[in-house]
Amino acid sequence: SIAQHMGEGANPQDPRQLLAYLDENPWDAAAIIWTLSLDATVIYAIQPQGAYSDRVYERLIQFLREQLTEGVERVSIPGILVGKAMLMSGQVVPAIVPTLRCMYSWTTQALVETVCGSSPDESARQGIENFLERVYYELRNLGMTPQERAINYAATNAFNVERIFAAALREEMDLDAIEVKRSPICRSNSECWEVLLTFFNPKKVFEQARKVYRFTVDVSDVCPVMVGRVRSWFVR
Repeated sequence: SIAQHMGEGANPQDPRQLLAYLDENPWDAAAIIWTLSLDATVIYAIQPQGAYSDRVYERLIQFLREQLTEGVERVSIPGILVGKAMLMSGQVVPAIVPTLRCMYSWTTQALVETVCGSSPDESARQGIENFLERVYYELRNLGMTPQERAINYAATNAFNVERIFAAALREEMDLDAIEVKRSPICRSNSECWEVLLTFFNPKKVFEQARKVYRFTVDVSDVCPVMVGRVRSWFVR
């Protein structure tokens, strides 16, 4: 076992000790059941497979290191369900084969700075943090259904968030609602969903119309992609 290989007195449950061991023995990353958690609850076991599995393990080690050294809060790990895995605790969870090209990590603070700059205005910072908190907690999900995957894409695609919030902040608007609807038009062999972010001006609730930003997400692939550009309009 890993505990035996690490030596007497070593604790593989300690992330720092485990990272130190893997730095010297990277091949043993495949002997570990890597897990993805949501609010301290394990929701998936991660089982890299295929020609680039060693690169996936490198990315997982990187994510773990970033959690300890850079305060990384979120990761994006899309994948394909391949069965179930039993953990040391006896818990059985779904197992996924992850897709390397869509695996990312980030912090809320880094995303806020991307949108607002290194010294963001307090109201701007709170607006973006409110959006992220609502998506991460109010709309938290397992990413199983097409609607859930479209929502998750909206939360993990920093480029779209940056553009939409930069425009909303210029108009002093805050997030009001997040909706997902099936797209009435979609290209062949695709599955498209509309993500709608509705904003309002808290200072002019009755005087100013709400504004909707809409973009289309194709979730037919393991890695969702945006189709077309972001569009916006006012509603009563």
